[in-house]
Amino acid sequence: MKKTLILLLALVAILTLVLFNQRQLLLNRNVPVVKPVVNVDLSETSFQNYMFPEGFDIRKYEGITLNFIVENNLGANILSLESEEFTKLTGINIKIRPTDYDTFIQKINLDFISKAGDYQLIYSDPYQTLNRFHGDLEILNPYLENPELPQLQVALDDFFRTQLEVTSYFESSDDLYSIPFDSTTMILYYREDVFKNFKEAFMEDKGYDWTPGTTEFTWERYIEISEWIDTYVPNEIVEYGSGQMAQAHNSIFCEFSNVLASNGGDYFRDENIDTLGLRDFNRLDVRSPKFVKSLDLYKRIVAASAPDSVNWKWEDASEAFSKGKIAMMLNWDENFATLNTSENFRVRANVGTAILPYGDKRSANIYGGSGIGINKYATQAEKEAAWFFITWATSKEMQLRILTEPTGGALPTIQSAYDAIDPAFRESHPQIDTVLEAWKPENIYLRPKLENFYYIEQIFISSLHQMIVEDLDPAEVAQSIYQQIMSERQ
Repeated sequence: MKKTLILLLALVAILTLVLFNQRQLLLNRNVPVVKPVVNVDLSETSFQNYMFPEGFDIRKYEGITLNFIVENNLGANILSLESEEFTKLTGINIKIRPTDYDTFIQKINLDFISKAGDYQLIYSDPYQTLNRFHGDLEILNPYLENPELPQLQVALDDFFRTQLEVTSYFESSDDLYSIPFDSTTMILYYREDVFKNFKEAFMEDKGYDWTPGTTEFTWERYIEISEWIDTYVPNEIVEYGSGQMAQAHNSIFCEFSNVLASNGGDYFRDENIDTLGLRDFNRLDVRSPKFVKSLDLYKRIVAASAPDSVNWKWEDASEAFSKGKIAMMLNWDENFATLNTSENFRVRANVGTAILPYGDKRSANIYGGSGIGINKYATQAEKEAAWFFITWATSKEMQLRILTEPTGGALPTIQSAYDAIDPAFRESHPQIDTVLEAWKPENIYLRPKLENFYYIEQIFISSLHQMIVEDLDPAEVAQSIYQQIMSERQ
């Protein structure tokens, strides 16, 4: 009897313990499991100098996949390679999806309109994404203020202020939507061998020094120099004096913008329209004498260039330069390394850079940088993992890696990074100092950042291309642009 009682008491105790544990499991089913900090050797990696929050587990987000849609450019291609190390160390799978410019815009539109959240990381172009879809981007301020999350590896004020305003905010600096990632800027490329070997012959014929980058190197002289090279430099050295990007594409708008701004013109005259941005405009300025004059000048610039320029965008012009077909072109600074290592022996190691030619007022060099943002429709875990990636990708360490890759990339968006550039590397990459010259307030050009700019830009693109192809009168083109924009606005 006594043994039976002991067995019954033992059984009751066991059942009680089981029921208690089950209750505890039910009560705590939503409490995350706290993982220990993983000891990972970060020496000789891109995380070597990374400052983590105390006790942060580098593999906290292991297993999460982040799709990153980007415009197909050199910086994105380099980042894709570097991201393999990030995945290996963190366990976060980064799937970079590079696309051409037009496909990039279409995919972004579809993802945000459908609120699918398929692309957790967003290449935030301030003129195509941030301006139109800032309401679909995660506001990053709470991530900056959370001490338990990884943080930016430099202070926010270490980013170039103008670039931060353009790429990261909309209308006001209250809400931060993205972190500056690339800083691509349009500069002049020219064949150093051509300009060196034919300098005396040109000076004897025309009476002036044709060295690019000086205040005397104007758009009018750019045309004259291009025509002279066509006539007097043998085709086996270079076929054409210049090449432009006059395809019905964003490239023609960007290229013309440099000419317009150099003459003191612009598309609008509203305050902050080119930095923080606006929802709408009030002062359209496309019928001004400066605008009409710039249209006429751009027509003549294209007329003096390679015949195929009317069908070229930036990739085509870059390829033509690399193959030795043209002696001058406007293009993004990120192309330098690829051009300077061209397979064409005449081009290789003979690539010069300078700020763009001067107009009536100045040299104007269009800025084309972008940031990295987070899709508002991603899950919270995906957002935190994406933020972790952003703090790594925009760090000084990573920006310098992208710059110094053999294939080249955009210049750092962090001011202090320039002190860390090796002097020998800087000397062999003249585009660095050219871009810093282009970024000076008197030389940089910031295009309109309007919420509804997409349809306006399409009007500019089609009108500019038609003017070139159909040899239209600039004054009539300006009037037509004005009427189309005002008609769409109604």
